[in-house]
Amino acid sequence: MQQSILQYLRCPVSQEPLELKIYEENERSYNDETVKEITAGLLSSPNGFIYPIVNGVPRMQMESFLEFGDFIKKHHDNYKDVKSDLQKRFGFIIKQGVKKHRKVKQSFGMEWSIFDYDKDKTWIFGRDERKERFLKEINANTEDLKGKFSIDVGCGNGVLTSAISEFGLISFGIDVSDSIERAYENNTQLNVHYIQADLQNLPFQTQFFDLIYSSGVIHHTNNTELSFSCIAEFIKPAGKLYVWLYHPIDNLKHHALNRLRSFTNKLPLKIQYLLYLIFLVPQALVKARLKGIKRNWREQLINFFDVLSPEFRFEHTIEEVETWYLKREFTKPEVTINEYYGFGLHGTKRTKN
Repeated sequence: MQQSILQYLRCPVSQEPLELKIYEENERSYNDETVKEITAGLLSSPNGFIYPIVNGVPRMQMESFLEFGDFIKKHHDNYKDVKSDLQKRFGFIIKQGVKKHRKVKQSFGMEWSIFDYDKDKTWIFGRDERKERFLKEINANTEDLKGKFSIDVGCGNGVLTSAISEFGLISFGIDVSDSIERAYENNTQLNVHYIQADLQNLPFQTQFFDLIYSSGVIHHTNNTELSFSCIAEFIKPAGKLYVWLYHPIDNLKHHALNRLRSFTNKLPLKIQYLLYLIFLVPQALVKARLKGIKRNWREQLINFFDVLSPEFRFEHTIEEVETWYLKREFTKPEVTINEYYGFGLHGTKRTKN
């Protein structure tokens, strides 16, 4: 974490500014520039919540003080008292956070742990292809983006988060899973920042971002429209909000996959890994090659994890999502992507006269 982003961070519970304690700093080079980054530290909120910085990444979920308890104990003399006080005052929402995130963290953490940053594409797209698609998705040119603040909600492997910063964006990426660590480690751009956070409780001031981008993410939460509403709070007037979502597909194969997922997503992740790798990946690779699609075994395995492992996978129509924008004072959204599995659209937040 670069100390410069402290001014932008807020407690996700109370929206209050945070106090920083630095335990360890290291120098890191980005192209021709070397900066100090905080690799270990603690962010404290006036309401008592504490958020550790572990391996260079701020951990800003409500339950992070429990998940990284051993780390905090090494640096915080009163951890036991702080833990007890938080559980007493905020026990219900902390338990809800633990329950809500457990399976999501595990399944998507496993999914992106397979990804090879040097060899793999993301959903058949290379880095440059994703940059081009991004501009199409939000219907923008590079000049529109310089100096703007953006957030990639559910950034996964972080490849796009880093790539779009080359347009001049100050680019933030958040993810619920430990994939955020690998995203941070593999980032090569100075103006990119990664945070482990809950998209339904973002650790920023409301109306902060010029651009919110979320592709293939919020339909994997417990309530898609609720998640949409939560992230929409953080867009500035005249800012853009883009989402890509699954739409319903009415055919036998799709219904069969949905039914299969109701079984596979309850299996231990190691069993899922072996099941997909041994029984599904080989035949899928053969079919892909017959269609002229180049894909390696890791890319195919990630695809199966994305389809068969998530606890939640909701589908929505364009008309339904358009109403979400209009109810929250956005302009009528523009559909920029409409493909077999889903669609992407963006709307602009209306400015008040």
